[in-house]
Amino acid sequence: MKSKTLAVAFLGIFAASASAELTWHTDFEKGQKAAEEAGKNLLVDFTGSDWCHWCIKLKEEVFDQEAFEAVAEDYVLVELDFPNDESLVSPEQRKKNEELALNYSVEGFPTVLLFDSAGRPIARTGYQQGGAEAYLKHLAEITQPYENLKKADGEEREEALATFLSNTNPSDIEAHFEKELDELKKLDPEDERGVQAELASAKRLAEFQSKIEEKFMAGEFDKALADVDSYLAKHEPKGEELQFILMARLTVYVEQGKKEEAFAAVDEVAKVLPESDFAQNVEVIKNNITAHLQQRAEMEEESPEQEEADSE
Repeated sequence: MKSKTLAVAFLGIFAASASAELTWHTDFEKGQKAAEEAGKNLLVDFTGSDWCHWCIKLKEEVFDQEAFEAVAEDYVLVELDFPNDESLVSPEQRKKNEELALNYSVEGFPTVLLFDSAGRPIARTGYQQGGAEAYLKHLAEITQPYENLKKADGEEREEALATFLSNTNPSDIEAHFEKELDELKKLDPEDERGVQAELASAKRLAEFQSKIEEKFMAGEFDKALADVDSYLAKHEPKGEELQFILMARLTVYVEQGKKEEAFAAVDEVAKVLPESDFAQNVEVIKNNITAHLQQRAEMEEESPEQEEADSE
């Protein structure tokens, strides 16, 4: 009797642990095909499994928990790893992963992208506190605009389109949801909801950032400043958009070692939104700039001495 009880208990434990094991594809295309065949959404985790602190926490607190197994009802899972240990991922797979990260504008780790069964990105997130059950609730919340859009028609359609598009990455809209954007333009030709202006601003900023990064990489700081002036004159940005553009000017001055100009740029950025976190920390920012420039100057002074010592 006792042995039978132990056997039942053992089987129960085994069954519980087995049910908690989810299938994670490591190839995006295979995962996408499986999602399409099953009529499910796709959850893709961009992770650094052996170095990224928040990636590891997300796996331990959410993905490895038994409560998370319910995700399999709605999602096919894919893990795209970017480990420091090159033996963990083949060179071919690493290249594929990097291309996907670039295509879907993945800028940090962990990034969790959610796709519909047709392979279109419908939401994105990352690490969230609270454990597996809270994370499942979070996934349901961030995909709700898309679910509402699928069901909406008539008078509800315009609102559903506006809500979904305003919560979607602009690059994802351009690549996958142009049809929905065109539909919104027809329903709201005067852009009374402001969604079209918001998306246009985001697109401009992304293009501006790309240009500025190219100038920085080439050390063409004067050309970067010219790009800032050109953007300000052409678009006359306000609010957060203006702050973003002026921050580029500030960064150039810091890179050029121009402390006075950098401090003036700090004040200029702060005036745009006096209640912003940036404006509330002006003195801290200036102190950090001073420390950064001083440290850089010390390193530059040490460098010739080190070169001379090495030559001896």
